[in-house]
Amino acid sequence: MRIRDLRNLGPRSEAMLKEIGIESVEALRRVGAVRAFVVMKRRGVTQSLNAFWAMVGALDPYPEGRDWRDVAHGDERLSLLLAVEQATTRGAVRL
Repeated sequence: MRIRDLRNLGPRSEAMLKEIGIESVEALRRVGAVRAFVVMKRRGVTQSLNAFWAMVGALDPYPEGRDWRDVAHGDERLSLLLAVEQATTRGAVRL
C-alpha cells in the first residue's frame, strides 16, 4: 500500500511526506501524525492543519481510517492540538 492509498491522503500528501523523508505507510505509522506534522511545519512543507487532520484520520483506525473532518471536529481535537504544541516547543523533533 502506498501513502496515497490511505484515506484522506493523495499524491500531494505523499509528495509532502517524501520531502521530510517519509516514503512508506510503515514509516508514517512509525513516526505518527504529530511528529510528521511538526517536522513538515519546521521545514516549511506545510502549515495546514487540514494536512494534520488528514494524517490522523488516515492512521486511526488503521487501515480503514476516518474522514479528516471527523477528526477536525471530534472530541480529540484539543488533545491533538496540544500534542502538536508540546512537540513544537520541545525543540528538535526527529523522524
